[in-house]
Amino acid sequence: MEKSQKNINIRKTVEHSIAGGKDFHFYVDELAPDNTMPTYKGEADEKYVYKEMDDEFFDFLERKSNENGIFIRLVFSKTIRKDGSTLHELTIADALEEFKADGQYDEGIPEFVDYGIKVQNGEVTFGASINHDDRQFRFYEFGSAEEEFLSPDNPLNRRIVEIMEGMIK
Repeated sequence: MEKSQKNINIRKTVEHSIAGGKDFHFYVDELAPDNTMPTYKGEADEKYVYKEMDDEFFDFLERKSNENGIFIRLVFSKTIRKDGSTLHELTIADALEEFKADGQYDEGIPEFVDYGIKVQNGEVTFGASINHDDRQFRFYEFGSAEEEFLSPDNPLNRRIVEIMEGMIK
């Protein structure tokens, strides 16, 4: 999928992504040069302790977005396989949407996926955060060869991109 240049307002996008969602846990992380999320392995180069969404927190996010980038989760997907069909429950801030898969792309989709955006130097890339080996989360963009289920032809991914485009401020 294409990257899109946007005049993204990180603060408004983050605030909008969690607005009204009491059960939708806030999720944003800095990225390393290889798109891993160093916080999970205790390897972050700068220890920032999140206390609240204050000016200091957003200054940290802006600074990191101009380095290796940040990941902002916008959609959480839970895959439910039942009676030979697949349903995806998409949690979007204060809403829940169900998406029925067509079967072609069902294989290989993890049970839980964090879909979101990588923001680096004002450029927005759509994709997902995926855990491949014990606590090693990495951002993969849609269309990356590493994960077949992230194909831009997957109807689920097209729907998720539509949702995320509406959440970017």
